[in-house]
Amino acid sequence: MNLHRLPRKRPIDYILPFLIIICTGVIVVLGYQLWSSLNTDNNEKDIYMYVAQGNTKILPWGAGEWERGYNGTRLLQGDSLKTQSGGRIIVEVFNDHYIRIDEKTEISLSEIKKSGDAYEVTVLLSEGKIWINNNEDSETPVKFNVKTNHTLVTTVGTIYEVEQIAGSEIVRVIKGAIMAEIWVDDNGKKNKVESLQIGVGQEATLTDQIIQQYVQRQAPSVVTALSDAFKDGGFYKWNMAEDQNPSDFTNSSNVSTLPDEFATEEVTTETLAEGELAAPSITVPSSLNFSTPESSLTIRGTTVAETKKMMVDVKAGDKINTYELNLYIPGNTEWNFIVSEQAGTMKSGLNEYSFYAMGEGEAKSTKTKLSVAYSSENPEDATETEVTGPLTAPVVVSFNGSPSNTVTSEPVRISGTVTGAEKVVVNGYQLSAFKPGDTTWVYNVKESYGNLKAGENSYTVEAVAKDGSKKSTDFTLVYDKPVTTTETTATPEANT
Repeated sequence: MNLHRLPRKRPIDYILPFLIIICTGVIVVLGYQLWSSLNTDNNEKDIYMYVAQGNTKILPWGAGEWERGYNGTRLLQGDSLKTQSGGRIIVEVFNDHYIRIDEKTEISLSEIKKSGDAYEVTVLLSEGKIWINNNEDSETPVKFNVKTNHTLVTTVGTIYEVEQIAGSEIVRVIKGAIMAEIWVDDNGKKNKVESLQIGVGQEATLTDQIIQQYVQRQAPSVVTALSDAFKDGGFYKWNMAEDQNPSDFTNSSNVSTLPDEFATEEVTTETLAEGELAAPSITVPSSLNFSTPESSLTIRGTTVAETKKMMVDVKAGDKINTYELNLYIPGNTEWNFIVSEQAGTMKSGLNEYSFYAMGEGEAKSTKTKLSVAYSSENPEDATETEVTGPLTAPVVVSFNGSPSNTVTSEPVRISGTVTGAEKVVVNGYQLSAFKPGDTTWVYNVKESYGNLKAGENSYTVEAVAKDGSKKSTDFTLVYDKPVTTTETTATPEANT
């Protein structure tokens, strides 16, 4: 009988099965990424994040550690964002939809996909507050799904806020109406227990106690009117200002991030010659002597196209620092600067901000000074501003400084006067910079804001007294938009 000895295994024979497993895993991952890229039809390229203020973090899909967030970062399916105390982020979705993220908030873009001619974006809110502006007039419709622990909000063409903080979940509707599904855990299984209709000016609040009532098959009442505390809050006011006058991030994917303290290194400018550029203008707030109880403020303005840098001298307390506005893009005619108590750029008392433009070489404009009196006391405890004189109908004074109501460029700064008014409203929008008793008002319009189009535009400005009485004035603005001719024929884009 012949006995054959089995051949001795080589070291590679032991390693080969593991190599096959590893290679198979790599092929699966790469195949999924390719499939995901093809399936999304390149929609992900149009979703970007911008740092509005403070500390922000991003956790890219598949990464193990959080990274610092930068302006113009392209967001992909599975990416997560997180803000620290004092931080805020603006996510631009397909150019004219927005997700705005408050401080101490964490979200994940769990799904981004195309559905017919529209897109669908699913946001998981782990904690904090977000604001969704879902533009109903967009040429790129988007359906947003926002998920919290117990709610699912699905919308198209609405404006609303969702928050999940300290054992409570709240959905607030600013524009339109939405349906919010309520889901609870029942013996380890998720069940939908109710679909809530939430209309404009309403909010739905879920607490741990209310969730238990749903689990017990009860029907608690959760829909109420928007709370005054929410409308008096900084997040609401910031978003209302952004919805009316969105920050312009055109071509800003190459702009460096706004630093944690809203500033770069201090800049020395003593050797630069002044007066060679026109001084920048401040459009928000409308008065150069402004007071506020809010701990943060977005200052907006305009400058000449020859501007290469926008600078500001900040006097908050006893110290003066000079900062460069890092969100400003050379050649833009608009700029904004966010100040806050958290960042140290606004302190209780009088704060002074001197803005100036810098051009080629040593060219430098004169300075435009804004004084902001910040009081951190509770607004309810503050002395109410006195409104004097009878209520008068608003008077329109100028359009970009001219009495003519025909303009050929944008944005347009519409200025006017009024007396005896508690507030001023233009086409349903309350001017947030107008304070009770002010005798002047300012309204800014631009095509991208949605309140200006080529041709004739009609507006109604309404003054409202403390007793609710109203007086209004109708006026028109003619935008004689220059016609740009090109050698190729292009389909004109709709105004947004």
